[in-house]
Parts: sequence; structure tokens; C-alpha cells
Amino acid sequence: MEKQIKSMPSILFKNAEVFAPEALGVKDVLIAAGKIISIGTELSNLPLDEAMVKVVDCDGALLVPGFIDAHVHMYGGGGGAGYGSRAPELTATEAFLAGTTTVVGALGIDTVTRDVMGLVAKAKSLRERYLNAYCTAGGMDLPPHTVTGSLRKDMYLIPEMIGVSEPAISDKRSTQPSIDDLRKLVADIHVAGRICGKMGVVQFHLGDQPSGFQPLFEILPDVLIKHIYPMHVNRNEVTMEQAPEWAQHGGYFEVTAALYPPDYKRATAVIEAIDILKNKGVNPKLMTISTDGNGVSTLFGKDNIQRFPLNLLHNELKKMTAKGMDMSESLSYITSNVADALGLADIKGRIQVGKDADVLVLERSSLNIREVVSMGAMVVEAGKRLKPTYNLDV
Repeated sequence: MEKQIKSMPSILFKNAEVFAPEALGVKDVLIAAGKIISIGTELSNLPLDEAMVKVVDCDGALLVPGFIDAHVHMYGGGGGAGYGSRAPELTATEAFLAGTTTVVGALGIDTVTRDVMGLVAKAKSLRERYLNAYCTAGGMDLPPHTVTGSLRKDMYLIPEMIGVSEPAISDKRSTQPSIDDLRKLVADIHVAGRICGKMGVVQFHLGDQPSGFQPLFEILPDVLIKHIYPMHVNRNEVTMEQAPEWAQHGGYFEVTAALYPPDYKRATAVIEAIDILKNKGVNPKLMTISTDGNGVSTLFGKDNIQRFPLNLLHNELKKMTAKGMDMSESLSYITSNVADALGLADIKGRIQVGKDADVLVLERSSLNIREVVSMGAMVVEAGKRLKPTYNLDV
């Protein structure tokens, strides 16, 4: 029988090997009111009220930040190959069982039957279920779709709104925006972010056309690179070749876990892409991984549509560490680097005092997910999803 989520003001993780993602050694971590309030040794010796504090003995298991998935079609992706190619909405349960505690929702190619207001509502719904959900204006076409008719008003009035995703460039499916269109969009998000205290990012979808990053290079003299977040860099040899130059300018970019050869014939697998790019001098702190979760692949026709699951981040973590990559570096691509790229570093992506209490306990040998805390609430315990206090899981 499923266990039920109960309100618990405080949780103490003791005897955990903490990766923040930096290795901190064996520590105790105390969380309360949705925040990390203390990291130290022997915190369990403090005079804690057992009725108010849930104690989790990690017994040497790993305590790591919750995963941040920067690009998720949480309102339902697909639709680019007809009615039958639409994907369902994301559930909080899928995210939690994948170790993901923060998602950034995006519209995709279908901005006809799905709109930004629905995406905002979905983010708010997931937040009520303890999943940190943000959203973006936009879609693959330009000008970006909004709720209010103004990107600046959306950013100002909607707390969950943190940017725009995913106007397509170098792609036959795009609306073929001009360089001036791109320049104005990034300039608009810059001002929008300034007036509401957010950084503001535009996640640009990079397609398979030969121009690759080139439209973004052309606008760099006039805008700040921190507002530009190119996606799907591992999708082809052109974008892989151009990515080091982008990083030389100090720009973040995303490698997509869903893009794997041989299905994607021109793509490079995530761990291979990271190795190639590091060997070309790319600073690892500028690289992030996301899933394109809940999007769909129609490569094999409408009768064999494949939906991208959210557990791809957890799978990549296992693959990277199995091939000898340091745990701290492996985690950074799905935690701290992502928070930095999105302008959320003040609250997300790290196990530090004052940050949001989004953490995972991973079994030492298998790295299987044991416990998940999101927004300070225990949502997975002993590998099992705690039963929500509501009947509908969305």
C-alpha cells in the first residue's frame, strides 16, 4: 500500500555522503520550512523534538541536489505529425521517481491547441503537488506567444514565468525569423528581466540546417549572452563544431539526452558530446543536460511514436559515473550548471544553507533513488512514491 505524504516541518538526513554537487564528505543536513538550514556533523545530537523532525539515516548513501530539467513539455509535447502525435501532460509522480524536483515547461511546435495560459496553469498545478515548476512564453514560432500580449507583462505578473522557449532557428519548421527578430526578442527579455528581478533567458531550438549557431553569433554584439540559452547542441556535427566558439564567449548551452544515435543519425550521445567538447577546451561549467522530456519522436511514423521520459537525466548520471566521470562533475550538468544558466542559482541547484530543500538520497552502489524531497516535502521514500493527499496526479 502506498504511503501518504504528511506535513513534516523538518527533516534531518544523517550520515550522508554529501555532494553539493561538490564533495563535502559525510555530513548531517537539516531542512525546515522548505529550506536547508544546517549542514554539519552530529546534528542528530541536537535537542530535536522527535514529533516535529523526521530523521532519515542515510547510512553512507549519497545526498545530492534534486535534478533540474530545463526543457520539459509538461503541458504535453508533440503534435508535429498530426493529431495522433500529441503527448499527454506530465505527472508529478514521473518527475519525482526520476529524481527531478524542478522543471521548466515549454510549448513546442503546437501553439494552436496548447497555449501559454494553459502552460502557466500546468505549472501552478504541479507546484501544488510539490514539484518546482517554472514556465516560459513562446513556442517554436515567432513572435512569442504570451498570456497578456506582452512578454514584459507576462514576466512581471506571472511568478513562474522565467523566459521564452523555444523559438526555432536553423530549422525548416521555424517561422524563419530575421536576425533583427532575434535581436529584438533577446533585448526584450533583457528589459523584462530587469523590471521583475529575474534574469530572463531565451531557449533557442537549434535545428539541422547548415547555419546552426550562426544567427545567434550575429546578434551577440548587441545583446547580453547570458540571456541566450541554445538547446540541442548535440543534434548534429554543425552545432557540435560551433559550440566551443559559443563557450569562448561565455555562453551556456544544453545537450539533449533524448537525442541518441542511431535513431538520430547525426546526433552525438551525451557523454561522448561532453568529452568531445571538453577536449576542445569548453568549460564544463557552461554545459547542461536536459531531457526534452514529454516531447515525442516521430522518426518511425505515427504508428511508432516515442515519448521522451524524464528519467533520462538519472540514466545519464549513471552512465557518466560508470565511465569514470567524477560524481561532482556528473551532477553539475543536471543541477548547479542548470541553475546558473537559468538565473536560479540563489535558490536552486546546490546543497547549501539557505537554498531550497530539493534533495535526493541515492544508494551508494547502484545510484538508485531512495528518497526525494521537493519543496521541503518528502515525496519519495524507500524508492516508493508517497501517496498524494489528492486523488488526481497531474
